[in-house]
Amino acid sequence: MSEIIWKIIFMIMWVCSGLIRLPHGKKYKKTEKIKANKISREKFLVFLVAIGVMIIPMIYVFSQWLNSFNMNLPDWARWSGVAAFGFGLILFWRVHKTLGKNWSPILEIRKDHKLITEGPYKYIRHPMYTMLWIWVICQWLILSNWIVGIMGILTWSILYFVRLPEEEKMMIEEFGQQYKDYMRKTKKIIPWVY
Repeated sequence: MSEIIWKIIFMIMWVCSGLIRLPHGKKYKKTEKIKANKISREKFLVFLVAIGVMIIPMIYVFSQWLNSFNMNLPDWARWSGVAAFGFGLILFWRVHKTLGKNWSPILEIRKDHKLITEGPYKYIRHPMYTMLWIWVICQWLILSNWIVGIMGILTWSILYFVRLPEEEKMMIEEFGQQYKDYMRKTKKIIPWVY
């Protein structure tokens, strides 16, 4: 298949993710925040991920600047990226639906914040992070470009490894023993593994 078809497939999936998040972003703006950690750092990390997960892929999709870094993966590998990304979109939708007004793009506790332990949270504590790992790997496969892949994984890894310990600490502070018990029953991002 031609590169333009792969770029169109990627853009359709990218737009679908935006449509999933859009109503939750609107709700987020309306809910009261009562506790936030390191807001400037959080915003910087989110911006960094936006570069690797949105800006660089869009540069690749809409220009030819990064074409010399194409990997020329076989179609079966790219279709596997599409299939996994499709699963990721379902997970993305489910996580947002399950979180409801508890969702936030940065580390913060909302008014009437609840510990969610159902849906995907029954098996893993951070399914949104699972989805983002799926996203960065699949965008690499679908677009088949070294720069897109490396920058997506690199920028997401920085946020993930900086934020995860802080998030777990914040949840323990907020929910105490209830969260510690939940940690014993679940894994971080891969059910029964990690």
